[in-house]
Amino acid sequence: MRLTRRMGIALTTAVMAGGLVTATSGAASASPVAPSKGAAADCVLKSITLYNDSGVAGYALWNADPSACANGDNLGAQDIASDGYSVVAHLSKPDGSVPDRVVSTSGHNAPYTAWKGGDLPEGAPYYMWGCLSKNGVESHCSGVAVVYA
Repeated sequence: MRLTRRMGIALTTAVMAGGLVTATSGAASASPVAPSKGAAADCVLKSITLYNDSGVAGYALWNADPSACANGDNLGAQDIASDGYSVVAHLSKPDGSVPDRVVSTSGHNAPYTAWKGGDLPEGAPYYMWGCLSKNGVESHCSGVAVVYA
């Protein structure tokens, strides 16, 4: 009986330790700078958190001309929640003209990060914001952040 009990305790300990490793590694995948394509994680200069009714849904990301990381100035949209919303990131000129860049996670299951890049005039300011989108209708939009190319 003692041997059986010891084996049971050892098995329970092993299962619990495995669950802890799984839970810990799962939390890391929700990082707002985890890329899927394009810019490297340590190159994100600005992120805006987007919320839905139940919490954090995703991020709008900006990475400006990081020569060691990626070419060009990159706008990212990162969806981390399987909530039916996609994430849309916008970038426009300060004069309020039509957005220069829009990138969306629409059509992809979360978690997913989409990037859109290309060189912009160096040192120029741009407005960045993000929204959640469902059925093509944007809502839950963030405030505007000033970013520089």
